[in-house]
Amino acid sequence: MKYIKLLAVALAATTLMPACSDDDKMAPGNPVMEVSGNLDSACFGDSLSFTVKATDNDVPLSTIHAELYFGTEMVSEKVIRTKVSGVDYTDRIFVPYYANIPDGNATLRLTLQNIHFTITEQIFNVNIKHADYPSLTFVAENGDKYTMKKQEGQDHVYAMTQRFPAEMKGVIVASPVTPDGNEITFGYENSEIKPFTTGMIPFSNSAPGRYTISFNTFTLEGSPFVVMTLNGQRLEAIDETTSGIDMNLAKGDVLTPDGFPDFNEWWINPDYFSKNPDGTLTFNAYNGNYRIIADTKMKYFRVYKLMGNDPATLNEDGTGALWIIGDGIGHPSLSNTVGWTTEKALCMAPTGEKTYQITVVGGKTVATDAINFKFFGQMGWGVELTGADLVSKSDLIGVGTGADGNGHDNGNLFLQDGVVLQDNGVYVITVDLTQGIHDAVMTVDFNGEQQFEEKPIFLNDQKMSTSDNQLYSTVIEMTQNSKLKFREFSAFDNLYCDPDYFRFDEDAYDITFLPVDGYYNIKLDKLNGTLSAIRVNADGSEMQLQADGTGALWLMGWGVGSPSMSSQFGWTPGAAYCLAEVSKGVFQFTGNAGPENGSAIGDRFRFDYLSFKFFHQDGWGGEFGQDALAMQGDTSKLLKNTGNFELADGVQLEQGATYRVTVDLSSGIENGKITMVKL
Repeated sequence: MKYIKLLAVALAATTLMPACSDDDKMAPGNPVMEVSGNLDSACFGDSLSFTVKATDNDVPLSTIHAELYFGTEMVSEKVIRTKVSGVDYTDRIFVPYYANIPDGNATLRLTLQNIHFTITEQIFNVNIKHADYPSLTFVAENGDKYTMKKQEGQDHVYAMTQRFPAEMKGVIVASPVTPDGNEITFGYENSEIKPFTTGMIPFSNSAPGRYTISFNTFTLEGSPFVVMTLNGQRLEAIDETTSGIDMNLAKGDVLTPDGFPDFNEWWINPDYFSKNPDGTLTFNAYNGNYRIIADTKMKYFRVYKLMGNDPATLNEDGTGALWIIGDGIGHPSLSNTVGWTTEKALCMAPTGEKTYQITVVGGKTVATDAINFKFFGQMGWGVELTGADLVSKSDLIGVGTGADGNGHDNGNLFLQDGVVLQDNGVYVITVDLTQGIHDAVMTVDFNGEQQFEEKPIFLNDQKMSTSDNQLYSTVIEMTQNSKLKFREFSAFDNLYCDPDYFRFDEDAYDITFLPVDGYYNIKLDKLNGTLSAIRVNADGSEMQLQADGTGALWLMGWGVGSPSMSSQFGWTPGAAYCLAEVSKGVFQFTGNAGPENGSAIGDRFRFDYLSFKFFHQDGWGGEFGQDALAMQGDTSKLLKNTGNFELADGVQLEQGATYRVTVDLSSGIENGKITMVKL
C-alpha cells in the first residue's frame, strides 16, 4: 500500500511541471513483458519464482515491480532494476506465513516501468495453501532431533510422544515440499510461536516422563505450556523435576497453588503448611524468607529458611535455622531418606525466633526400629549440636554422648532401649534454643495415630503390600517373557523400568518380564517412579549365587547405580544390586554413561570412573576377586581388573552411549567370563 501512495504522489507532481516545448516532449515508450514461471500455486512460506523478458524499443526501462496481495492488502513486494532491454530477469517473491489464514487465492501483480513512468502490468491469481508436510523435525536445545508425526484425523497437527524432561526447549523445522519451498524454522518470539525465528520454544510439562508435544501449522499453537505458580508467582525450573520460588511469608498466610500435577496426591509437610478444603495452603511456620521447592516427581514441597539468597544458618543465640542430617528420617517418605547427603538436609520449621519443630510419622517419615540423625547449624558440615549442647527430655529418643558417655555417637539421636516407634504414630520433635545453642532442650510428643487408608495395587491379580501407598512390593513367581498386568495403577508415562528385567512398550503400555523363570520380589516405587526386581527364594528370602552359576549375582561399588548416578550402589551391605539372569547362568547390567552429578534417569554407569565388584550375596562374603572373571573380546579396552573392575588406563565412556556388562557363569562360578560392550 505504501508503494501505491508514493506512485500516486509522483504522478501528481508531474502535472504541476511547466509545459515543455515541442522539442522537449518525451516519448512515452512501449514497455512489454513476457512472463514465465509456475505462478498457479504456492504454499505459505514458499517463494514464487518468475522470469520476465522486459522490452522497450523506444525508451530505457526502469524497474520491474512485483507485489503480492492477500485480498486488498499487499503482503510482499520485490523491485528489480531493468537496465537492459530485451533480456530475461529472474527473481523470487516471498509468500508470508501467518497464523489462522485460510487457504485461498492471492494476487500477484507484475508491473514493468520505463524511465518516463510508462507502465504495463500483468495480474496472476495464485492459489496459496498450507503445506502438507509428511512430518516435522523438533530440534532440542542440546541438538537432539525428534520426528513429529502428522496426526490422523487432525488437520495441520503434528506431534511426538516419548519420555521428556519437564522442560523441553527447542525449535520446529519444516522441510520444503515444493520446488520453490523454503525450509521454515518455527521458533519463539514475544511469547508466540512464529515462522522464520530461532528462539527456543519453551515447551513444559508439570512433570518429566512420557508426554506429548504437539504443534498446529495452521494456528501456530503448540502444547504443552504448563506453568506452576504460587499466588500467581511462577516457580523457576531448577532441574528436570524441581522448580523453586523464594517468598517472604508470615504465619497464617494463604498460598494458592496452580499448575501442580495431581496436586491432590501431594504430601504436605504439616510443620510448614495446612491444606485447606479449597486446595489452598495456610503457612504454619514463623515469619521469614523461605525457599519453596516443588518436586514434581516425588510430589512434595521442600521448604527451608533463607538468609539473603542462601540457606539460613544457625546463630549462637539460637536464631536462624536448624537442620537435620542422618539416617532413619526422610521427606516425603522413607523412600527418600536424608542419609548423610548434606544437600538433602531437612530444615526444621521455626515455630518462633529460637524454637524449631519437625513432625514425623512412624514407618512413613521416620524409621520405627532405629534412627541415627543429628541437628546441624547449616545445610552441611560445620556447626552441630553435640551431646554436651543438647539435652533430651524424652523417654523415646535419646542424644548420644560418645564412646565415653552412653556409647552412641556424639550428638546423634537414637531410640531409647526397648523403644519401637508406633507404625503410623505421629511424633512432634521440638528443639528449644531460647538459652542459646549450647543449652538446647529437645522434647518429643506423641500426637496419636495417623489414619492410613491403603490404596491397593495388584500385579497379575496378586495384591502388592505397602505401608505408605508409595512403595509397593510382592513376591511372585514369574516366567520368562511373560507379561506384567497392573490393576489400580496407570502412571506408566513417568515409570522407569529396569531395562534388564523389563521391556516396556510405550505405545502399547505393555511390560514384558525378561529374566529366567523363578521367584522375584518385584518393587513398584511410585514416589521415585521406578519398577525393579530382585531374585528371591519361594519364601521371599534373598537368593544367593549357586555353585553351577545360576541364582542371584550381586553388584556393589562406585560408578554404578540405578536408576541413575544419584543412587550409586557403593559398598553398603544390604544395598547391593541384583543382576538379571537373562539366560541360565548369564547375567547382565545395562545403562547409559553419564556424569556423577546431574545424571539423567537411565545413566547407570559413571562415564569417567568405575570401581565395582560382583558378589555371591547381598553384601560381604563370597565374591569374584582379581582374575576370577576372564575378560572377553574387547572388554580389556574398556576395563581393567585390580581386584575391582575399573576403567582401563586413559579410557572414558562416551556420555549418552549405552553400555552392557555381561557375566557368563554358565560353565560354573570357577569358569566365569565378563564382557563389556557399547551397544
